[in-house]
Amino acid sequence: MKILYIITKSNWGGAQKYVFDLAKHTKELGEDVSVAFGGNGALAEKLKEKNIRTIEISDLERDVNLEKEIKVFRNLYKTLKTEKPDIIHLNSSKIGALGSLLGRMAGIKKIIFTAHGFPFREERGFFQILIIKFLSWLTIIFSHKTICVSKKDFDDVKDWLFVKDKIFTIHNGIDLNEIPENLSLERGSNIVKIVSIGELHKNKGFEYGIKTISEMRKKIQNFKYTIFSFGGDEKFNLEKMIKDLSLQDFVELNINREKHSDFLKDFDIYFMPSIKEGLPYVLLEAGLNSLPLVASDTGGIGEIVENYKNGFLIKPKDINGFELALEKLIESKNLREEFGREARDKVKKEFSLEKMLEKTKELYFNN
Repeated sequence: MKILYIITKSNWGGAQKYVFDLAKHTKELGEDVSVAFGGNGALAEKLKEKNIRTIEISDLERDVNLEKEIKVFRNLYKTLKTEKPDIIHLNSSKIGALGSLLGRMAGIKKIIFTAHGFPFREERGFFQILIIKFLSWLTIIFSHKTICVSKKDFDDVKDWLFVKDKIFTIHNGIDLNEIPENLSLERGSNIVKIVSIGELHKNKGFEYGIKTISEMRKKIQNFKYTIFSFGGDEKFNLEKMIKDLSLQDFVELNINREKHSDFLKDFDIYFMPSIKEGLPYVLLEAGLNSLPLVASDTGGIGEIVENYKNGFLIKPKDINGFELALEKLIESKNLREEFGREARDKVKKEFSLEKMLEKTKELYFNN
């Protein structure tokens, strides 16, 4: 069977990891697999290392540009007609809308769309949200099956017209063998190390994370906050904020550092101040590394973080709430260890890559 995965951007993030894992394991099953995307980022490199064929769709990018969209429309339709895949698996809202329509036009037998957090949950104007909801509905209608990576995403659309038999919840999953059971933790120094990972985009809420640190340092100083990222639109603004608030001794913005799967063992707390998320892989990785979790209650985060059990769920943008949660964990090593154990157990029980792959294969190969 010929399967074509399509995603808008080829940088490395949660959606890209999802595509990589599916493409890698589906190829290992003996299927004819290829991946199409815009750009030539880290995803392209990782796929080539696994000898997975890649197709670059010129002019495909996240931002909307009418002239470029016309070119993308033509290029993607040509790709579908040339490749003639049995299945196309679409990832990201933009390529979901465009790809599901073109898939129908090209006569693709099975079109699958994965919603990595619906975009109508982003901060936008009323009419923009209405338009995005309509386009999201059309994407589900044109697709044969839609995967929601969280129950929250599923609940957001389950009552829409004509979608009842088209939508399924399949949680993201990670390889539980990436982090061994006998992990040697590099923790216990007097400085409590807090970490976040993500693209420097407004949806990640890093400005609220930095403002939280600004308030915390007025009371306590035995901590350090590090944000790892490959960059993003908010890089300049965040660097300026750190400087303006005189937080250079408390906040480090670490750009373009290559990370190993177990590098999180060097940290004490995982902090996710996001405004909008789907079901973030990085929280699963943090949990598997036995880190206590402090995160915004948005998207599927509440399906990973259990309040007062493996971390703290805080209302998005609630700087005071973030501050209180982080201070509790900074003050108590025992609480950090207890929450960390619970986080690891939760990920192992509910979010394995094996479960994700098995449920996704059922959609591929069953009618």
